[in-house]
Amino acid sequence: MSSADPGAGAGERPEAGSGSSSGASSSSVSSSGVGSSSFGAVGDNATFKWELKRSLTHIAWIPVSACLVIAVTAGFAVFAVAQWPGGPQSQYVWCYVLAALALLGAGAAVLYPADRAGRARGAERQAVGARQRGVVRAVLVGFAALCCGGGALAWVDVDRTGEVGVEMNIQGAQPVDDTGGTLTVEMARPPADDVRNKLRLTLTIVDDDPTTPTCVGRTTAEVTAVTPGIAPSARKVPARSTIDFDLGGRQGALRFAVAVQPETGCSMRLAQARGTLHND
Repeated sequence: MSSADPGAGAGERPEAGSGSSSGASSSSVSSSGVGSSSFGAVGDNATFKWELKRSLTHIAWIPVSACLVIAVTAGFAVFAVAQWPGGPQSQYVWCYVLAALALLGAGAAVLYPADRAGRARGAERQAVGARQRGVVRAVLVGFAALCCGGGALAWVDVDRTGEVGVEMNIQGAQPVDDTGGTLTVEMARPPADDVRNKLRLTLTIVDDDPTTPTCVGRTTAEVTAVTPGIAPSARKVPARSTIDFDLGGRQGALRFAVAVQPETGCSMRLAQARGTLHND
């Protein structure tokens, strides 16, 4: 019975460059899929290759556009708040609605699934589904962009032609007793951006002493436009009333005389004069 020489082959080592050794010390790895990385032989001389079967712009333009719409809408909202033209909130309804729809549409485009989880029944059906989802997301982005633009235009229209509140200063001796008295209501020259065709003047005449029986219902006032070119030039109104004046193209300061006539035994006060500039 013979035994193997323990020293046999001890000094023999495989050469680094031999084909058999190279094959034994390296392996081949591959992967597939959209945007997946592919590796060649991994070993002493490893090579790497990146394969992207769809263009980057095709993959990313929808979410990027949706995020851009969100950013533009938010930026314009900050600008609008900083430059708010004033006036009643009802005139901003379309601005609010369109801005909200823009954010909702863009958000839906971002969150809408680009790929559906699960196994596809066929490559053709998978491609059709991907195209349909892409169309839906593109429509959402377009809808959001249109709403963003519409909201901005609605705000600009209000800024240029909407109602603007103006301060009215009351001058004259008060209270006015039953002998009557005339007060002056003045409006300073509005800024160039706030020039409008008409002025809505609201007067509030109250009892000088609220503890006595009220005389509001028995008090009248005659409002006369001291500034020329305003129509109507004069109007008799109750103690609490609103009058619309056509400014006739005037862009400067305005002055009105308010002759208060309380009933016998009454003492009244012009508590407030509120002005709103507006167009037809």
